[in-house]
Amino acid sequence: MKLTTLVTALLGGMLTFSSVAAEMSPTEQANIEKVVHQYLVAHPEILIEMSNALRAKQETMQAETDKALLKKHANQIFQQADDPVAGNPQGSLTIVEFVDYNCGYCKRSAPLVQELLKKDKEIRYIYKEFPILSDTSVYASKAALAVNALYPEKYEAFHNALMAHQGALKTNDDVVSIAKSLGLDWSKISVKANDPAIDKKIAMNHAMAQTLNITGTPAFIIGDQLLRGAPQSLEMLEDSVKQARSK
Repeated sequence: MKLTTLVTALLGGMLTFSSVAAEMSPTEQANIEKVVHQYLVAHPEILIEMSNALRAKQETMQAETDKALLKKHANQIFQQADDPVAGNPQGSLTIVEFVDYNCGYCKRSAPLVQELLKKDKEIRYIYKEFPILSDTSVYASKAALAVNALYPEKYEAFHNALMAHQGALKTNDDVVSIAKSLGLDWSKISVKANDPAIDKKIAMNHAMAQTLNITGTPAFIIGDQLLRGAPQSLEMLEDSVKQARSK
């Protein structure tokens, strides 16, 4: 095989260097390395193409891994009776979101989620309380789960109010004030928030996030898609919903 042909095959991915290196002399290896170096210097755009191809391949592999994990753990993800549910509890499509009340990206996503649920009445929306940013995140999530246990019909309003709070929840009193502004009985909520079952629920959510390779918030599960990070627009969410329904 001519040297230039071999180099082309290596760059095109038809051969790997290790597959032919054992059959080459040190001089031949050095010549190939020189030609490859010269080619890349003359055509730097190929590095961008290679990077894009690698990223696409990694994304495809990640998507396949995500699908397998979502299928394997479907019951824990979609069918937990103590998960807070918004939208239509009998909806034909379920969306799951992992959230932290101090997450700025979650706060930016919240209005998009609310608009989606207004427009699409066939979505069952599950929130996975996933406090990872601060102690007040934990306090807020425990309070939210307590509200869901005591007043499930009030959870969505409490959740939205926490998300609408400008900036981070600086103290636990911020959470208390929001609950009281909605007319909720804080004395009952505070007792329920200290129920070991609440701590267990949050621990389970953390374990599930780890299993699904979710390391930040927000993260969305729409059909067999796992979307890490905040959507840039309502259209992006709607497109993911359309994809999920088309399968």
